[in-house]
Amino acid sequence: MTVQNAGPIVLIARMQARPGKEQELKEALPGLVAATRQEEGCITYVPHLGLDDPGLIVMHEVWQSEEHLRAHSGSDHLRKFAGLAEELTVGGIRIERLTVLDV
Repeated sequence: MTVQNAGPIVLIARMQARPGKEQELKEALPGLVAATRQEEGCITYVPHLGLDDPGLIVMHEVWQSEEHLRAHSGSDHLRKFAGLAEELTVGGIRIERLTVLDV
């Protein structure tokens, strides 16, 4: 098995809503998702809701390159959402960066 370094960057972003803030967090997502999907280099940007924990939101992201991901990280819509996430979540947004494992 080898790790494929060139190519898309995959991110998993986890957010745990504060008790009572689940709906507010979900309502903040459509604007973020719509704006992000318009960004150059965005291949996939899909939010998921926990089946066993409705306060858990997991975002699956795939970016064409590190440069595209950096541009997203500096975008106004993500900065605005991240500020809101600090108020609505326990621990903010936790990011896991991944790459393709060639098996």
